[in-house]
Formats: sequence, structure tokens, C-alpha cells
Amino acid sequence: MKACLFTITTITDGQKTSIIREGEMEILNDAVTLAYFEENAKVKMTLRDKKATIERMGDYSLSLQLICGEVSSGAIGVSGASGAIETFAHKIKYSCKGASLLLTMQYDLLISGETQKMNLRLLAKYKD
Repeated sequence: MKACLFTITTITDGQKTSIIREGEMEILNDAVTLAYFEENAKVKMTLRDKKATIERMGDYSLSLQLICGEVSSGAIGVSGASGAIETFAHKIKYSCKGASLLLTMQYDLLISGETQKMNLRLLAKYKD
């Protein structure tokens, strides 16, 4: 894993937020692994083909498996309690060019009969 800088933009139910984080990235053949820290958590993503896994460990935990065009099961944990969560991925697209990665994802979080629309755009660049 090499040091990199992330620019992460999310749109959740119409509300846009952008953050810049330092982290690490590894691009190997057909797979990409990313890791960065949020204020109270570590986030790790793995990308391969039209699939993504997202693991968040910290003030709350989240484990998502995203497969384009499919409903997938995951888990969320908050304050010692945990529960199931499902996702439906509309789009998982990424491209690697030299020392950078551009990822766009559109997916729905399906929680207790409610749907939360998520859009994520992530730009990662190696520091060296």
C-alpha cells in the first residue's frame, strides 16, 4: 500500500458533502484496495470488476458488499447493537490511470423498509 490523498464526495438523499483525507491505496492487476481514516473510524474498500466491499470500524461499524445490479446483505453496528442492512448497487465504475483512481458508485441502502439513495465519487492520487 502506498500513501495517497483522497477527495471523497457523497450525495445522500440530495445532500452533498466533500472531504479530503490521507490514506493508502494499492492497485494490483484487476483489484484496488483503499484505506483511510475518518474522525472516529477506519474505512477500507476493495474494488474488483463490478463489485465493491466497504468495511468501517470505529464509532459505528459497517460492512457492505456491493454487486452491480444485485441486492446484497451487510451489517451495521451502533452503540453495541447490530443489525442487518441490504444494498442495491446501480453503478460501480472505476478507472486507474497511472498514479490515480476515479471511482463512482450509486447505490441504495435498504434499512427496515426505508431506502436511502447514495452517490459516491472518490478521487485518489498517490503522493509520490
